[in-house]
Amino acid sequence: MMNLYKSVLSRLRGLPTKLHHDQSGSISIVSVFAVIFLAMVFGMVMNIGRHADRKVKMQHAADAATYSGGVVLARSMNTMVFTNHLLADVFALTAYLREARDQTTEPMAEQVLQAWETMAPTFQDAPLTKFSNLAIAIPLKTPLERNLISVFGNQNAAVAEQLLPVMEDILEFEMIPEFQRALWSASPRLATMGAAEIAALHGPFDAGLSGGTDMQCMLWRTDGMPFGSEAEFEFSTLPVADPIYDTTEFQPVYFMEATGQRSQLAFRYLNQLNNTMLPDLDRVAKMSQFSRLWRGVTCGYLGDLLNEHPDRNLPMQLRRSQLLGLDPSAYVEEEYLFVGVTYWNSMPERLPGLFGNPINNDDVTFAQFRLFIPRNRLVYDPTRPIDYQVYRLGRHAERDLINQSWTVQLVPATTAALPDILQTQPFNDLIEVPDLGGINVDDFRRLNTH
Repeated sequence: MMNLYKSVLSRLRGLPTKLHHDQSGSISIVSVFAVIFLAMVFGMVMNIGRHADRKVKMQHAADAATYSGGVVLARSMNTMVFTNHLLADVFALTAYLREARDQTTEPMAEQVLQAWETMAPTFQDAPLTKFSNLAIAIPLKTPLERNLISVFGNQNAAVAEQLLPVMEDILEFEMIPEFQRALWSASPRLATMGAAEIAALHGPFDAGLSGGTDMQCMLWRTDGMPFGSEAEFEFSTLPVADPIYDTTEFQPVYFMEATGQRSQLAFRYLNQLNNTMLPDLDRVAKMSQFSRLWRGVTCGYLGDLLNEHPDRNLPMQLRRSQLLGLDPSAYVEEEYLFVGVTYWNSMPERLPGLFGNPINNDDVTFAQFRLFIPRNRLVYDPTRPIDYQVYRLGRHAERDLINQSWTVQLVPATTAALPDILQTQPFNDLIEVPDLGGINVDDFRRLNTH
């Protein structure tokens, strides 16, 4: 067996020598052309495979980077919603703490208790036992309620002493609206930075493949402006309007809606706070009517507090379209659709003397995302009346800055601004954008595979 292996190996080693000494020449000529042909096919297959792999890698990067940038915007919108609620909560807590500091309810409750004590002897001669017993029960009950009211007031006064100045400063210096304005300004840049970082992770520096730079990503609005450009001051990327500093024709509408929304939320949070703090007084201090008096007084404090800030500390509002009469689909595209484009230096070809790339620009891929609030999911409940067995779970599904359910999803890239976006130079001047030769939107959509 070993001898056979050595014999075959010896013949294979001698094969090149025999081909070289073959006097006919036909085998050598055919071999040369076969090797050249195979090299060409091999180079072509390598280039096709590398381009296909690069296209898939860049598209994955575009999807991931675009989605990541969209997540930043969605989180910014939810943060806007949270701070709107927080602003109303601060108003409610400040009104509560003002009453805790002033304790105007306690003297009124004391007057009620004194009236009960004054009336107690009149029950002594009542014909019914349950009423005659009140002559003894009332004097025994009123000191207990006084003690409970006193403890409640002292505890709240101690909290108000420490916390009320903080709440007052938050409102006085408009800390929450200033934070919202900073978030409004920084969110587009944060989204761009996040998208660029994800793109770089998908396409790191490799001089042999990418020409010497990381893959880059730019997020674009459907008006053809990149995130973070100077246009942010006139038309922000986040569809948010400041009811105080807005300069559009909708400013009076924003102001009126923000005022009503703030009042509604603040009173709702005040009621929740009172319901949390007063259950014991509701249950065991009914004679004094302290809890009812406290609720009324704190509502009065809240009304006065809101009047102290008639044109300050207003919640942000969802922006309306600046184009009156815009149809709903165009409004969604204008306000809630965005495009992410990834750029990477052109890849050098294998066998560059034989194969060349006629496209001189950098490689480009793109994706589109939508900012939205999903509808509440359908639920089937057979125990409900037959006409109401299928319903949507949840109570608030409107698109506004009260619903903290903003999210993002990738959608087909069909915006009419896409050809212009792909041909627009981003901030990085080193990127060579493609020239689409003036292709119109309809033709581009026929070629677009998204």
